Amino acid sequence: MKRQIFFTCFLLFVSVGSTVAQWAEINPEEVEKMMQLPQDDWLNLTLMGTKIGYAHIYMEKSSYEGEDAIRVRADMVMDLKRTGTGLRLATTRISYVGMDLVPRYFITTSNETGTEKQVEAHIKDGIARLETTLSGKTTHTQMPISTDTIFEQMIGYFLLQRTIRVGDVHTLNVFNLDLMKPVKTAIKVLREDQIEVDGKIEPVYVINYTMDIMGGFTTTGWLGHNGTTYRMEIGLIGLKMVLAKTDMQTALGESGEVDVILNTKIFAQGGRPSSHARHFKARLRLTEGPLDRAVMTNHRQQLKIDNDSRHGTLEIQVTVPDQAETPNLPIQDLQDNEELAQFLKSTVYIQAEHPTIRAKAIAVLDGEINAWKSAEKLCRWVYKSIHDKNLKIGFGSALQTLESLEGDCTEHTVLMIAMARAVGIPARVCAGLVFQHDAFYYHFWPEVYVGKWVAMEPTLGQVQADATHIQLAGSELESNSMLEFGEGVMRTLNQLEIEILE
Repeated sequence: MKRQIFFTCFLLFVSVGSTVAQWAEINPEEVEKMMQLPQDDWLNLTLMGTKIGYAHIYMEKSSYEGEDAIRVRADMVMDLKRTGTGLRLATTRISYVGMDLVPRYFITTSNETGTEKQVEAHIKDGIARLETTLSGKTTHTQMPISTDTIFEQMIGYFLLQRTIRVGDVHTLNVFNLDLMKPVKTAIKVLREDQIEVDGKIEPVYVINYTMDIMGGFTTTGWLGHNGTTYRMEIGLIGLKMVLAKTDMQTALGESGEVDVILNTKIFAQGGRPSSHARHFKARLRLTEGPLDRAVMTNHRQQLKIDNDSRHGTLEIQVTVPDQAETPNLPIQDLQDNEELAQFLKSTVYIQAEHPTIRAKAIAVLDGEINAWKSAEKLCRWVYKSIHDKNLKIGFGSALQTLESLEGDCTEHTVLMIAMARAVGIPARVCAGLVFQHDAFYYHFWPEVYVGKWVAMEPTLGQVQADATHIQLAGSELESNSMLEFGEGVMRTLNQLEIEILE
């Protein structure tokens, strides 16, 4: 059940709330005069009307590599429940931003993996060089940064250089510290308003910020005339989330209890699907948005859309691979097939090239060379070996999971994928829904290529995933944030109805 997607989307919500501008030449002297530093802001986080955490942002004048800069420290904490198990997710970011409001350096640490994950970046001469460290392994990446890129937490100050008018629509590249890259962001000034803060009435502009990810990720912010964001709201994955400026005592106060699993499961109408079903058919209805942008059509599931684009019929058919028709390992010509070769690579969460993972995978196969039989062996081993099936951490990596042998669907999935890739079987992440006990729950599972793509189920011990696994929209290849698998969740959570037909 996807706590990681929920947490990362929350961080995006916090980040984008400071964003409003269009690119123009920045006068560093004017920026310095307009900024009132140091600035110390505490914000209260509520979900469905219940307090679940806080954010603290502290800005001060500093220097970086000999030039004037703004140092920003942002701490965010969120307390969640998942079927009664508590989880505290926390992240800390320290950033240095030039007086032109362009990022120079940042370091961010978070605990969603159950251990510390650290990302450090130096940005110079139009290039961002990133180092991501998890489970003792550091991954190096770099990307170009255009000259019109603004740091996400500085945009409110950039606004002070210009006049805002209701109806204005602007676009800007905003460097986002969750995606670790610039994101095109559209801004629309909706209206002028007032907001009460600490007994005072403050004039504000109400502004929509839409990030160009997952079909459009929109936050509404209440921005003061002094550049301070007093309030942010978002219908995050079907759940109303609010971040509001407050005092330190209130922000650090006790959180309530919101169970994100019990509050997001989907009760189906109609019949009850059988375990290990090979065929599944259902009517799907979204309250808003096109259904085919939320639910995939692929080799195992077919979606037929009605005249109303929000409604359709989904049919899933599971076929068992024929061992005689599946290739032996190593599968030939994979390196010449770019589409398949990408699913053999190591990534931050799936360390397929790590010698410990490779050695364990080889040992599990015990000489087996048939690709399908090998995938079956790996799936059974992961299910039986992860003996402590719990919800104690947010999102463990494959190496962490192999060492601890504990976790839920995310940990089962990344471990099996890493082991499959380590022995030459292309494998990828699937995100969606699965029927368990009384309802559909959000879920991760792996898919392997053994001459064709086959969905597996190491978490529930099914080996081959049954037909109640509904794959939602999202990328097929994981990034360092895994956020891409949240698109289908964003489009369906608390917005999807399922009526089982067969």
